[in-house]
Amino acid sequence: MKGLLALAVIAAVAGAITWLVLKLRQIERQRHFERRVQARKLGWTYDDQRHGRIDYRFAGSAAGIEWEMWYDSDRGDKSPTPRATWRSNNLRTQTLSLVIIGRKRFGLESGVVGRVLMGVVGGIAQAMTGHEGGPDKTDFYDSAIDLPEGRPLFRERFAVAIAPDMPRGWVDEELQSLLMNWAPAEGRNFHADDSVEVNLRADGLQIVVQRMPEDFASWQHLARLGEHIAQLLVRAGARP
Repeated sequence: MKGLLALAVIAAVAGAITWLVLKLRQIERQRHFERRVQARKLGWTYDDQRHGRIDYRFAGSAAGIEWEMWYDSDRGDKSPTPRATWRSNNLRTQTLSLVIIGRKRFGLESGVVGRVLMGVVGGIAQAMTGHEGGPDKTDFYDSAIDLPEGRPLFRERFAVAIAPDMPRGWVDEELQSLLMNWAPAEGRNFHADDSVEVNLRADGLQIVVQRMPEDFASWQHLARLGEHIAQLLVRAGARP
């Protein structure tokens, strides 16, 4: 009798797990469908095929700026940090020449201790992979200029650092608003100054957003932010 009861319990648990898996797959298919429909309305393309740790990606263009953005869930990472990335290869500089990040993080990174730590991490990454793991911020911060542009509240929350040969005077009201006021809905509790980083370097203009909500309003916001920064830099005469 106890054996039959145990089998019944096991069967019930297995059935519940199977139902949950199927339900989650159904929800994910519905999300893919909704993203594809919304992307098509905006003239974007949508790819729901997983590539490595990238779950899905979008691609589009605006005013001659072609871009793509994707969601990296970091599945299997020991310290998972889901992130969204927007990138355009239309605008490049030979070395890292622009960094937009939260003011607190900028203070840590650009300080002596922060630069030493980044140098150590970069050295370890290079030793393990045989090549540099990312933009050389230590060299960048040695000569970077912290642009004194924008409203006081914006400068309190964000830092716009540029290389000495980069143009100035392009930080407008829309850029400040896009960074300080993220899309509503799921993004109500999202703090861009803790999560958003913009870089312009040899592999293009890139925006990385840690822990960004996956609602479509946030994807639209990220695309708009990337397109606007790219257009500002082009109009300002950022050199290739």
